[in-house]
Amino acid sequence: MNASTPYQDAPNFQARSELVGSAQTQANYMPSFDWLRAALAVTVMLCHDNAIPWHLGGTFAVHIFFALSGWLIGSMLIATAPADLPRFYFNRALRIWVPYYIALALLVTASALKDQVGQKWLEFVAYKALMVWNIFGSPQLAEFSAQMPLHGTGNHFWSVNAEEQFYLLSPLLLVLGGRWGKSLLLWGALAVLALWTTNVYAGVVLGVLASIAVKHYGSFHLLGRARLVFTVGLIMCVVGLLQDGPFGILAPLFGIFAVLLLASPGAPSRVGKLAGGMSYPLYLNHWIGVFAANLLLSPLGLRDSIPRQILAVVFNLVLAVALYLYVDRKVLSQRERWFTLRAGNMCVVTAIAMIALGTTFALVRR
Repeated sequence: MNASTPYQDAPNFQARSELVGSAQTQANYMPSFDWLRAALAVTVMLCHDNAIPWHLGGTFAVHIFFALSGWLIGSMLIATAPADLPRFYFNRALRIWVPYYIALALLVTASALKDQVGQKWLEFVAYKALMVWNIFGSPQLAEFSAQMPLHGTGNHFWSVNAEEQFYLLSPLLLVLGGRWGKSLLLWGALAVLALWTTNVYAGVVLGVLASIAVKHYGSFHLLGRARLVFTVGLIMCVVGLLQDGPFGILAPLFGIFAVLLLASPGAPSRVGKLAGGMSYPLYLNHWIGVFAANLLLSPLGLRDSIPRQILAVVFNLVLAVALYLYVDRKVLSQRERWFTLRAGNMCVVTAIAMIALGTTFALVRR
């Protein structure tokens, strides 16, 4: 799946290094990750607007997002007791679902006003709504883009769906699987399998593998010799990519090397937290700035111009910051007050039901 079509990470833009049910502290906060998330979200935005000419640039950024997500969520789940799983799912649901369904509503509304709504259009909207777009929607992009919302805009939602599936399944091993589920051998084998068979989940699995290694051996990634190895690995991945090496292997490896090099605890900054926080809404909604800038400047003959691209970036950043400050952050601030065991269990049931319903719907459609 190519992120250079209208495509997260994506993503995972949304992963946080908080402990379940408690605030972050300087001891476990990684300030560099805020800036990494922001930089990767901007990269995806620029690639989708053809401001960065590398056709795999967006995909490359999402591989790094996935490695970051695997590292953070893996570290979180390793420290999570089975009794805390409802809270984990509840927190993930608020963090992912609220911004995601707002973005989906904006996309569907704009598409309904502009596109012809037919059965195939409704099918694609259903895949996005039920978090199975990555499995059943994106593979149809080349053939049916004209019948998709805004001609395939929003295809990047697939990475959010992939992350949702990861959040749903990974606790079965990392929390409920006991020592075997946290085994380096198991996750090493899964990493090899992911690198060999797919370029979608490899970064996530490598991130989890790295978090388990730190659990077993301590913060080895902060040692000078380890950092040298990671730096050499990073350089080798770049050389391999420049030589047209296997992208599906080199990009996830680059991602985990970059994450390990940046995984240094420190004090958060207000600007850094804002940059990291706005990265998820920026990733989800960066198509809006392009459409708005085109609407304003196309009558002046500037549709594909640099001023139009600059205006789109400014609009997208302002919108992302506003959504983070007035939606995401306000919702997250209420998590403790809203959480109940029943609500957490309902989030689990709802997530399973959505994916099961989406899969059943896709199989019936075929």
